[in-house]
Amino acid sequence: METAGTRGATGTHAGTDGFRLDINALRALSVIAVVGFHFQIPGFAGGFVGVDVFLVITGYLMTTKVLNDLRLGRFSLWAFVMMRMRRIYPALAVVVAVSVVIGWFVTLPGEYLKHLLQALSALAFVSNFAFNSDNGYFAMAAQTKPLLHTWSLSLEWQFYVWMPLIAWVVWRIAARTKSSFGAVTVALQIFAAVSLAWCLWASLHDAMGSSFFSLRARAWEPLAGGLIAAAEIRRRSEGVKASWLESPFLALAGWALVAGCTIYPLPEARWPGILTILPILGAALIVAARQGTGERSLLALSPVQRIGDWSYSIYLWHWPVWVFALSWLAVRGYEVGGAQKIMMVLASLVLGALSYRCVEQPVRTQRDFWTPRRLLTASGVSFAVFAGFVSLAFLNHGFPGRLPDYLRPAELARRTNTPRDECFRNANSNKKTTETYCSFGSAPAVDRPTAILWGDSFANQYLEPVSSAALDNGIHGLIATQSACRAFVDDAAGNASDQAPCRQFNRSTLDFVLAQAEPSIVVLGSNWGNAAEISALTDRLLAAGKTVVLIMPLLNINFDLPQRWIENQIRVGKAIDEWKVEASPGLTMSTFRGEIAGVLDRHRDNPHLLIVDPLSVVCEHGYCYLVRNGQANFRDTAHISNVNASQYIGLFDTAFKAALRAGMEAEKKMD
Repeated sequence: METAGTRGATGTHAGTDGFRLDINALRALSVIAVVGFHFQIPGFAGGFVGVDVFLVITGYLMTTKVLNDLRLGRFSLWAFVMMRMRRIYPALAVVVAVSVVIGWFVTLPGEYLKHLLQALSALAFVSNFAFNSDNGYFAMAAQTKPLLHTWSLSLEWQFYVWMPLIAWVVWRIAARTKSSFGAVTVALQIFAAVSLAWCLWASLHDAMGSSFFSLRARAWEPLAGGLIAAAEIRRRSEGVKASWLESPFLALAGWALVAGCTIYPLPEARWPGILTILPILGAALIVAARQGTGERSLLALSPVQRIGDWSYSIYLWHWPVWVFALSWLAVRGYEVGGAQKIMMVLASLVLGALSYRCVEQPVRTQRDFWTPRRLLTASGVSFAVFAGFVSLAFLNHGFPGRLPDYLRPAELARRTNTPRDECFRNANSNKKTTETYCSFGSAPAVDRPTAILWGDSFANQYLEPVSSAALDNGIHGLIATQSACRAFVDDAAGNASDQAPCRQFNRSTLDFVLAQAEPSIVVLGSNWGNAAEISALTDRLLAAGKTVVLIMPLLNINFDLPQRWIENQIRVGKAIDEWKVEASPGLTMSTFRGEIAGVLDRHRDNPHLLIVDPLSVVCEHGYCYLVRNGQANFRDTAHISNVNASQYIGLFDTAFKAALRAGMEAEKKMD
């Protein structure tokens, strides 16, 4: 989110005073792409690449500034950081403050506390770390985080600190050999190469997607712009006026690449990765080509340049506008259509223009008043005051008195803590405990069977009732659950469960189960991909003499139940203690359930295959209860809520009793 040079005294756009009209136009395209993508406007399927383009611009402009200052012997890290703070912090602080105020009126206590922490991290320029730590399977949906977009500002700020610091250190070390400039360039090349290598590796092996927020995986993007800056400075210092890169054909190719990436639906889940090279290359070509800098260029058109001017503030405002507008529309029962999106775009433009004129420009131009000391003092005091408010909010548990009491159960339903939550592996197969398989149920005993709960979050959600039923039946249990990793046999795996950590986890779990007599009971639960993979795994386990307890799929709700419950209650102005819907085939996944029954039909007389169907708990007489007795049955779009998990104990108690009988019958036959 970078300024493209220096304005003339009149404030008009000119291409002769160091201000790059082409870069400002590129900023305009980038922010339009990001807004179009976030607002789900057709034609912007890959608009998220706008952030990558911004990073190239940042790298080019900041490296130009740093290297020129180093060459002239006037570089100061403090002055550089304060320059960036003057540019970024004031408008950011205003947006954060407004989001916190609005959140007071519309956000539940628990979510408000998260929002406050995210706001604090944004002001400290570490929100990329904060959002990465909240990036798990059950993290709050992106559309409930008004400051999610600030991760890129934090990443830029971190680049502002380490890039000039490294350049300065290398410059000083190499000064004795009079090769400082070349040494800095080589250092930047090395860092860019290492970052790109890490990015490509992480895109293939990091199932958590943490590289999305990581400067380590994205440093090569601003450094791509930085290396262009270094090449330009070297060329000019050697008296070479023009480069073969300064070509209108290369500029057109760059614009085509960026525009094409904006339109084409790129795989965001593996971003950044190999395909990220395309928009970075496009932006680099545009910056290096230096075309369209004349006042008669299409890029110099006033609307284009104005949006470029406002791009930083537009970027700051657009996401909170989207998040809070969605909430406002949902509470009133309105759909998000074209008219609503147009209004949101206009709101973002107006707020961006006002922020630019009333916040950005005064702080940047009134330097006699906004001295570095005064700016730093104002920023420090405001941060300290806000930190105090955050502390007070935590002491008061998010100020629950702000909202009606009848909304409290919906917030409780969202909690994802289950017994032994520390044993649930993330998508990279990491967990907080050192045990290979955590235990539940009864203590292990020689004459009693052991069960293993195997699957993804759709298995782990039943840990409380499974554990209670196991304890009542004297069964020792082991936990083998991993986020976004359904249980499968490798040769039947497909769809989403293709990450290496998932394949390895399933392989090791299967080997463990088959290598010994215990666990003799295998409880399978997953967000199943197809009936064939269920059949393949079940056949393998039954053939090995295991008793299989298969948990059938529940409901496919397709919306965030607690959120919709909140919206409905606010709309009617009172508590809704019961909410039931027709048990339609789509909701109950009747076709898929029929396919599962079909592939397992050949085992219908096998006492070692036991089916647990949770549908019988939440559905009856042609209706399914989403809310019953003032409690939500689900915590999101599909997972059961912890507050009502105990209602499934009876199902697993029946299954475990049947498993014990099947085991005893098998022993009698062996005798």
